[in-house]
Amino acid sequence: MRSVALCASKKHAREVREFATGLRELGVLTFEPNLSEPIPEISKFSSSHVTNMVFKGITLEHFEWIRRADVCYVLNLDDYCGISVTLEMGFAYALGKLIIAFAKGTGDPCRDCLIDFIAPTPKELFNLINGSPTRQMLR
Repeated sequence: MRSVALCASKKHAREVREFATGLRELGVLTFEPNLSEPIPEISKFSSSHVTNMVFKGITLEHFEWIRRADVCYVLNLDDYCGISVTLEMGFAYALGKLIIAFAKGTGDPCRDCLIDFIAPTPKELFNLINGSPTRQMLR
């Protein structure tokens, strides 16, 4: 069984859940970002140290999912990726992970060039990671 770490903006939480469900129904082990009750970036806790540790923990948790997964999948709906997804793509690339995305564009050519394949549906992603590619490699 192959595994996928999903990366996406919090503003697409519903779509992330739907895509993850589609992958799980196909038997793919899926790691999702923690979007159930996101903490707004403007949140402040009892001290700046605690605030930093909370956000560092959220970031490092998702980095661990990427490290464990076979593939990093970017759900770049509307050709959008935020700052967190940019970090996650860079981390995945540094680990030598295959980066597959929903669409070719992310809003920035420095991110776009990191995408290896396009797979806009769970079924196409499943086929791609299981040796039945349905699209050409981008690079």
